[in-house]
Amino acid sequence: MIKTIYKPKRMRGGKRVVSRLYSLRLRLDGESEITTIPLGVSDRQVADEKARKIVQEREKELHGLIPSRIQRDAAQASLDAHVKDFVCDLKAKGRNGQYISEMENKLTLLVSECGWVHAKDVTSDSFTRWRSSRENSPKTLNEYLASAKGLLNWMVAQGRLPSNPLAAVQKVETRGREVRLRRAYTEDEVENLLKVSGKYRMPCTMAVLTGIRHGELRRLRWGDLNLNAEKPSVLVRASVSKNHRQACLPLHPALLKELLEFRPADVAGGDLVFPGMMPHSVAFNALLKKAEITKVDSQGRVVDFHSLRHTFCTNLHRAGVPQREAMELMRHNDPRLTANTYADASLFSLRGAVEKLGWNGSKDDAQIDAQKLGARGLLPSPPVTTAGGAKPLESSIDTALKSLFGTLCLGESEEREWCPRQDLNLYDVTH
Repeated sequence: MIKTIYKPKRMRGGKRVVSRLYSLRLRLDGESEITTIPLGVSDRQVADEKARKIVQEREKELHGLIPSRIQRDAAQASLDAHVKDFVCDLKAKGRNGQYISEMENKLTLLVSECGWVHAKDVTSDSFTRWRSSRENSPKTLNEYLASAKGLLNWMVAQGRLPSNPLAAVQKVETRGREVRLRRAYTEDEVENLLKVSGKYRMPCTMAVLTGIRHGELRRLRWGDLNLNAEKPSVLVRASVSKNHRQACLPLHPALLKELLEFRPADVAGGDLVFPGMMPHSVAFNALLKKAEITKVDSQGRVVDFHSLRHTFCTNLHRAGVPQREAMELMRHNDPRLTANTYADASLFSLRGAVEKLGWNGSKDDAQIDAQKLGARGLLPSPPVTTAGGAKPLESSIDTALKSLFGTLCLGESEEREWCPRQDLNLYDVTH
């Protein structure tokens, strides 16, 4: 242990000056660094007593008998004060202003409605009770949980808490419980929407051909557009991007042509591309009505401005763009988000995809395959042959598949008898 009580000295005007107040140089057994602690007193006996209490407290902290000084001070402060410090730190880190505002609003509501006055009041039980009493969508409830965990994880990193009391709380299941399930626009709907969009036509066109979000387009500047290069592109700055990452996206030739015609002659690089041209929800709903596009379809799926981004992703899949490239263009980190959430499978040409499959088998191979399937009980009926060892009538694998599809796809006005083997096959498949 190193424990030295002394009066610091320093040079002033070429002379050594001794401080009037005592300080403590301390390193306990098991610590690697020496710390200097100002005692703030000029009396030696008082300094000795303060140093003794500091050593006693530090030893208890070192052996886990009491929390650290930072944690003890944090326990006395209100949770509202911690929220303010957290928000200030987010601003210092340069986080998005809207993100910070939403985070602060959610945390303020949680502190108020959960009865969290101090950090010790935050428990998993209090949060789950609050969550069960709410009527918000599962997605919104998960956002509240993420906000609370964000604050508590920050407090742990700052040394204000020993651990996150909500670490064990799980998210609410969102699959099948979406309140707003979006769909992509069809080609006709996009065409009709652009015809009636008026001053909103350019931002809508850019959204459907780049996938850029509403908020990102609203803050897009002409300096972000590279229209004269061999590879024209648009830069989505990290300061405006949702994921806070800069991205350079290619421009479609048709979009490039329209942007060149749309660009004012005296435009400056810092000017907004779409000043006053980004439609809010009410204006966009009016466009949908004018274009005769149903806001909510029979399956409960909705369309809005963000659906243009879904349309962009869906068109990438329909065009056969590889999954990895689609992820880059959508600026996603999770391939499931690109493939499942943003790609509208209802617009995929599944029949066309199946028809792309080639078949190079010969008739002899097809006959062998049909015999193998029949021996294993997988054909609706055995191959039919003519009498006298003549050539099989329709015994190829194509005929077998036609028979199978004909059995499974009977119309209401068409009837066909089932043979015992067909009943057996159906039983084997369903059980």
